[in-house]
Amino acid sequence: MNSDKYFIDYHKIMYHPEILARWISSFNNWNVAKKIYPIYVEISPSGTCNHRCRFCAFDYLGYNKGFADFFNLKKAIKDMKKGGVKSISLSGEGEPLLHPQIKELILYIHSLKIDVALTTNGTYLKKELVQDILPALTWIKVSLDAGLPKTHFKIHRPAKEEFLEILENLKIAAEIRKKIKARCTLGGQLLLLEENYLEIEILAKKLKEIGFDYLAIKPYSQHLKSINREYANIKYKKYLYLEKKVRKLNDKKFKVIFRKHTFEKLFEKRPYKICHAVPFFWVHLATNGDVYSCGNFIGDERFKLGNYNEKSFKEIWEGEKRKKHWEFMEKKFTTSQCRENCRMDEINRYLDRLKNPPSHVNFI
Repeated sequence: MNSDKYFIDYHKIMYHPEILARWISSFNNWNVAKKIYPIYVEISPSGTCNHRCRFCAFDYLGYNKGFADFFNLKKAIKDMKKGGVKSISLSGEGEPLLHPQIKELILYIHSLKIDVALTTNGTYLKKELVQDILPALTWIKVSLDAGLPKTHFKIHRPAKEEFLEILENLKIAAEIRKKIKARCTLGGQLLLLEENYLEIEILAKKLKEIGFDYLAIKPYSQHLKSINREYANIKYKKYLYLEKKVRKLNDKKFKVIFRKHTFEKLFEKRPYKICHAVPFFWVHLATNGDVYSCGNFIGDERFKLGNYNEKSFKEIWEGEKRKKHWEFMEKKFTTSQCRENCRMDEINRYLDRLKNPPSHVNFI
């Protein structure tokens, strides 16, 4: 039985048939395409981080000290709401909780009836903040990547050892959720590495005891621009046995989601050549205000659509630059340039079958 009830390892685009229908009708039709707004948006509120993770995909951006402009970001989000954006994840280049107005940002997004979620390293997930933002969040995912303090310090490289403090933060968050009866899902994440594969069970048991809902285990994927190459050649076949082992920890309240399908895709050739999802279903807003059609190409001018500090999001999304980018993605770009197991991979597999259906599809 599949323990991934959150469909973390799969796409969920089939739950948006009205948008899929518009996407199909947008082939070679910019007037339709320009009105298809993203379902999901990823925003980087902070360009700085208190950790220096050895696997960080965004190390090439230099950990700048900037924060997203709160006023202009709010205007961009309002435009997104009008366009039909359904969800926003606060994560990205740095630690989002470092933004001085992160609470106000979360509450603002929620007030617009947009689903909002948070990915964090957990350091600043303090009681005073949690009790205010928990009712507004759909989920919180905490990147932990270890089961023991020394391993966490070795992988995440904070200024001081803080693993136990983070676990205490998570315990308090779970207690607050129970007390106020918030519906926010609480999850942990471990990026499977040679240093931590023996600690999956340790971390899972700790999160289970704390009162979290799940621990997701995912593989490393080398970012093409990342300076770090330490894990570029990691071999995952020898770790697949862990899936059955950690399954024993599952019960009605807690799941270990070993993303086996995502691991297995690393051993196969990508079955599509065109990225159908970009520039439609996902967009990334960088800390400096730049809007990118794909979060894997931050800093790449080919994917930069504009800057929300200079133009409204509506002008950017429906503008001439996105039209040229739409044409570029259709005619000149191939997925041979893409990161393995990118966020849009499962969606692209599904869209490719829709755009290039096999014979006999009418015999259902």
